[in-house]
Amino acid sequence: MGHAVAVDVDRWNRALKERGLPPAKGKFAGHGRVVLTRKDVLELGDLIPNAENSLQLLYHSLAWGLGTRAPRLQKRLGGLASDVERAQNLLLDAWQLVRSDASPRESYRALTTERGAGRIPWLGPAFATKFLYFAQGYSREPCHLILDAVVATNLRDVWPQAPTTAWWPETYETYCRLVERWVEQAGLRVGQSRSIRADEIELALFRRHLSRTTPYRNE
Repeated sequence: MGHAVAVDVDRWNRALKERGLPPAKGKFAGHGRVVLTRKDVLELGDLIPNAENSLQLLYHSLAWGLGTRAPRLQKRLGGLASDVERAQNLLLDAWQLVRSDASPRESYRALTTERGAGRIPWLGPAFATKFLYFAQGYSREPCHLILDAVVATNLRDVWPQAPTTAWWPETYETYCRLVERWVEQAGLRVGQSRSIRADEIELALFRRHLSRTTPYRNE
């Protein structure tokens, strides 16, 4: 839960204002740089799903995923601003599916096409999985997991045919189920000493061979 990134909130607030998007709240309401943890964003997932909160959850999940560098931030927010009402509806549908315990495949389809392209411009499949992950909230055991190019590349040792840039709904569900099996196997190893969370394995996959990968998560 302490997995954190530094975020330049001044840059974010300027970009949101320039695009005519609603201002960010919470930790983004201040100035300078803030530290944003997994727990911070997951707690937003426990809010009441509505249009306003869906944008706040997206802002924070994007910021956590992009870090201080925030590559192509203007383009990403421009894609959101091009039809903000449609984007809110898509995000809210996805959030409600997560809350209703829909399968990863079904929830993922709310934000991507059958070929894994993002339904919101410049917000691709990797960010779709981040939004779904954080939409589960802090109080739930995660079953919708983050999948991005770093994680996918590190999966190739055990899943040689795994795509590394885009994922169909069936592929995303296969990944989530694979990690669930690994959780069960890890649980057998540690016994009753402690429980294993699926996002612990996702983080381990992200950090594996980290020196050979990009320093930030992708779109």
